[in-house]
Amino acid sequence: MPNKLPFTKHEEPILDFQEIFNEMPGNFLVLKPNIPYFTILAVSDDLLQITAQERSNVVGKGVFEVYPVNPDALTATGPSSLKRSLEEVIRTKKSIVLPVVRYDVPDETGSFEERHWWASNKPVIDKDNTVSYIIHTSFDVTDKVKAENKASQLLEELSLRKTKEDSNARFRNLVEQAPVAIAVFRGDNFVAEVANRSFLPLVGKTWEEFVGKPLFDSLPETRQKLEPIAREVVRSGKPFHANELEVELIRNGKARTCYFDCVWEPFHENDGSISGFVAVASEVTEQVLYRKKIEESEQQLRSFVESAPFPIGVYIGREMRIQFANKAMLRAYGKGSNVIGKLYTEVLSEIDPKIYAQLEKVITTGQPYHVKDEQIEVVMDGKPQTFIYDYSFLPLYDARGEIYGVINTAVDVTDLRLAYQRLALSEAQLQAVIDATPECIKIIDPDGTLQYMNPSGLEIIGGGAGMLGNSCVFDVIAPEHRDKWIKNHERICKGESLSWDFEIVTLTGKRRSMETHAVPLPGAKGTRHLAVTRDITERKKSELALQESEESFRMFANNIQNLAWMAEPDGWIFWYNQRWFEYTGTTLEEMLGWGWEKVHHPDYIDHVLAFVKEAWAKGETWEMTFPLRGHDGKYHWFLTRAYAVKDENGKVVRWIGTNTNVDSQKQAEAELEEKNKELTLINNDLDNFIYAASHDLKSPISNIEGLLLFLTEELKSGEGQGSEAAHIMHLMKGSVERFKKTIESLTDVVKLQQESSATKVMVSLPEVVRDVTLDLDSLIKEHGVQVHVDLDDCLLIHFSEKNLRSVVYNLMSNAIKYHSPTRVPEIFITCKSTDEHHILVVKDNGLGMKVGQEKQLFSMFKRFHDHVEGTGIGLYMVKKMVENVGGYIEVKSKLGEGTTFNVYFKQ
Repeated sequence: MPNKLPFTKHEEPILDFQEIFNEMPGNFLVLKPNIPYFTILAVSDDLLQITAQERSNVVGKGVFEVYPVNPDALTATGPSSLKRSLEEVIRTKKSIVLPVVRYDVPDETGSFEERHWWASNKPVIDKDNTVSYIIHTSFDVTDKVKAENKASQLLEELSLRKTKEDSNARFRNLVEQAPVAIAVFRGDNFVAEVANRSFLPLVGKTWEEFVGKPLFDSLPETRQKLEPIAREVVRSGKPFHANELEVELIRNGKARTCYFDCVWEPFHENDGSISGFVAVASEVTEQVLYRKKIEESEQQLRSFVESAPFPIGVYIGREMRIQFANKAMLRAYGKGSNVIGKLYTEVLSEIDPKIYAQLEKVITTGQPYHVKDEQIEVVMDGKPQTFIYDYSFLPLYDARGEIYGVINTAVDVTDLRLAYQRLALSEAQLQAVIDATPECIKIIDPDGTLQYMNPSGLEIIGGGAGMLGNSCVFDVIAPEHRDKWIKNHERICKGESLSWDFEIVTLTGKRRSMETHAVPLPGAKGTRHLAVTRDITERKKSELALQESEESFRMFANNIQNLAWMAEPDGWIFWYNQRWFEYTGTTLEEMLGWGWEKVHHPDYIDHVLAFVKEAWAKGETWEMTFPLRGHDGKYHWFLTRAYAVKDENGKVVRWIGTNTNVDSQKQAEAELEEKNKELTLINNDLDNFIYAASHDLKSPISNIEGLLLFLTEELKSGEGQGSEAAHIMHLMKGSVERFKKTIESLTDVVKLQQESSATKVMVSLPEVVRDVTLDLDSLIKEHGVQVHVDLDDCLLIHFSEKNLRSVVYNLMSNAIKYHSPTRVPEIFITCKSTDEHHILVVKDNGLGMKVGQEKQLFSMFKRFHDHVEGTGIGLYMVKKMVENVGGYIEVKSKLGEGTTFNVYFKQ
């Protein structure tokens, strides 16, 4: 057996999540949504630095405890605005951006320092649609606010310039020394009269390029966006304020997107008219871009937090309070997000105590702890479950270098380890299969060395395990096959896959025929030859015998009277016997494949083609009759039979077909069909004759009946009452009645034959049986008959309602008439259904019949009992009614026990 395939073990990277979060650029807090405390779960290094805090003094405390209200700043709205915003985030589950607010922070001495902030709060929603965390992001805009305040003061001074009659030089000096960018624009074209040195860099212009020129001639790229604003300020007299106003500017020949905080104040003349506007601006492009990067970083942070495919958890303090756990960790715990803030030992009480000891060692010594393939049992949905993890415990340090917690990262390798186990089992099973397979499986080095051969292969060549790695396989190849075998072996070692037959000479001197299928097997030492080889010695003998048999068959087939042929499994005919060519006058070249179409009659060829193509596909023996053209141009009918020759697996390997001339039989069938038509006409004539005869006999019978009635009346009035004449009269009346019934029966028979297809409807069988039972009620009571009915299995019958009633009436009345005087008469009426029929069963315990009488029971005028009246026509009519619509009737009877009728109605 070759060496097992090595596995490339894929280890998940262990990320230091806490370090990533700490180093994220920007001011971040991760807050717990526990109103009113909003406990701080994590804080970025940048925020710690800007607020002069230590992580150990922040994490685990409420945000308003760490950042309290400045009691001296009565107008500061920051704390109250933050509280309302956080509560609104929890309520709406949506992000909220706060306006710029004042929120003073204490410095290292405890004194409050004035600070202004722009901030946003974003919820982190878990799978249960609840807020599990709030990410608070803030920007310190204190310098910007202070600059804007100074600019406002300057604008107030500017507005007083005219009333105080300051000199123009003083005004320009005041503008030039302002700490913010200021420019004055006047006139319809907004000519720049003044622009200080802070303003010119904003627009990327020099004094000469900008001052004294219309604003939108200098900055044409801004006209579409800014001109409507400027004209509205002049028209309305209302200032325009904007934060982070986005403007496209050309700087150094390149278009750039810039952002400004600005105020445009209307410029009032002494008479109160507005002649232009004063623009105060501060570029905040860098801050905006920085904020966007922060927001992007924040999104990355959220991605790390919520979407990390491996469990991450943060535990704070020696008591190991769970500060953070991502979704993967919560799944690993088998718990919900409510574990945040709880003790590790409280949440995972079922965990092996040694894990607590590992955590304690990490927080005490600062030494990271890593472990692989550790089995851990956790309780999920109330049931203990075992998983296999690779996990790490890493110490967390604050700014002073002190350990304040542990970060836990892990990878669930349960499926991987189970896969290893299944693979090992699979390899063992594969080895067992290879050892047990009857084919030879071998691996051969490029130089021919036999590296591996399974037990079956060694048995075939007559060798032992000692040959492996020590023998050359070329030695057992038969000399006349060796050169080809070696060439094929070289091709395989170059990457080809091949199959071929060859012979070997075993170590015991026996010749064997072999069939091999070989593929290249790449390996560290080059490409080797892997093959599955089958001993086909017996098959080769069979093929030789088959070849000899085919020769004998062809000799036989060429000497029979029938036409014969052979075809491939797909119907391609490759051989015809000599009789075929003699009859059709064709050659093999003309007839190969589907050439036989040429000798088929054009009226039948399409039907024949469709039939045989379907027959080839089914792979079953078939037959068909069609005309073939002879060499004289005349068509004769042939019965064609195709026999499927199959291998041991049931696969068609060849078709053998014969064509037998049945032209005379076809002519006889045509003549027989003509005779049948003549007989049908004769039968119709007989029906008409019977109908006419029965009609014509009715009139004289009626006359005889009238005369007998008259004669009876005469006898009653005379002296012949009770004499022999009266007896004779009685006999004559009986004969007339029987004669009338016979004529009526003949008429019914003719009608039945003429109504061979009465209209069929869905008829309720239980209702018909009930109606017939009521019609026979007097007879049933007279003879004390017990009728048992069970028709639940077929409530509806597709049949003529009139005829169904006649069938049931005849069978029930016969059961009553021919009841046994020695026992209580019983009739059992049941019905059952099959896929093709509804079967009505009428069984009685009456007189029954002798063996052999059943065959004559349905003949016209046939009766077996004379003690009751009857015409012998009823059962004949029942049989005809049922057969006329594709059904049939069976009877079983035993003398002295009773009779059973099974009536099969077609579904």
